[in-house]
Amino acid sequence: MKKYAVIDIGSNTVRMVIYTAEDTAFHGLFSKKYTLGLAGYIQDGVMSQEGIHKLCGVLLECRTMLEQFDVERYFAFATASLRNIQNTREAVDQVFLVTGFSIDVISGQAEAYLDYYGVMVDAPLENGLLFDIGGGSTELVTIAHDGPGVIESLPIGSLTLAKEYVDKVFPKQSECEKIQARIRKELKKRKLHRLPAHTALCGVGGTARALLMLAQEQQELPDTQRLLTVSQLKKLEKALWKNTFTPQEMQAAITAIKKYSSEAERKQIQNILEKSKAQRNNSRQT
Repeated sequence: MKKYAVIDIGSNTVRMVIYTAEDTAFHGLFSKKYTLGLAGYIQDGVMSQEGIHKLCGVLLECRTMLEQFDVERYFAFATASLRNIQNTREAVDQVFLVTGFSIDVISGQAEAYLDYYGVMVDAPLENGLLFDIGGGSTELVTIAHDGPGVIESLPIGSLTLAKEYVDKVFPKQSECEKIQARIRKELKKRKLHRLPAHTALCGVGGTARALLMLAQEQQELPDTQRLLTVSQLKKLEKALWKNTFTPQEMQAAITAIKKYSSEAERKQIQNILEKSKAQRNNSRQT
C-alpha cells in the first residue's frame, strides 16, 4: 500500500499528515502538529532568520519521520505564512538548501479551493458558507448544489489581528471594536458584505476548533458534538464580546488559546496571567 504525506505550513502551525492510498481511497495513518507561530517572526513584512531557522528545524524532523514511514511522495505547501511576506523567495530557497524540501507557496484562491474540496470529502454540504480563519488569512467560499460560488481570501487572520490590535491575552471592548471595523473594511473591499444570509456555516482550521472547544465547555456540550445551533453560537458570541466567562470557562478559553500558540506566546500568556493574579492579590490586601 502506497504512502503519501502532506505538510501544511501555516502562520501558526505546521502540520504533517501521512496517508495510505489504495485506488481512489485514502486514509490518515499518522499526524503531527508543530505550533511554530511563524507570524510572530515577521517584522515590517519580512520573516526573520530566526523564523526561517525554526521552520527548517521542524521540516528536518518531518523528513526523518517520512523516511521512517517509507513515504513514497510528499507535498509541502505554505499559505499566508510565506505568501504574505516580502522575502518569500529567500525563505523558500533557504529552506530547500537546508532541508531539501521544495515548498509550494499557494495563492489565497488556491487555499480556498482546497478548503472546499477537503470539506466535500469529509462533510459534503449542498449549500452554505465555508470559512477558514487562519493565523494570517481568512478564506470564504459559498457552496451551492452545483459547486463552489464566491471564492475569496482575505489578508487578515487571528494572529495578525491580535498582533495589530490586542495588547494582552483577551481583547478589551475598544480593541474588539477596532478588529470588527477592520474586518468589515476588508469585507466591503470585496463586496462580501452583500452576500445573502446562509442557513449553514462550516468552519475549518484551528480557530474554528478552538471556538468549538470553548462552546463545549461554556455550554456543557459533549466532546463528540461538532454542530452548533444559531442560539448556541449567539450565546458564545455574547460571552466573547462582553467577556462574561465564569472562572471555569475562562480557564477553558486559556487552554484553547495555549493549544494553538507558539512556545513564546505561551510564555507571554503565562506572564500576563501571573501579573493579573498579583494585581488581584494586591487589591484584596489593600
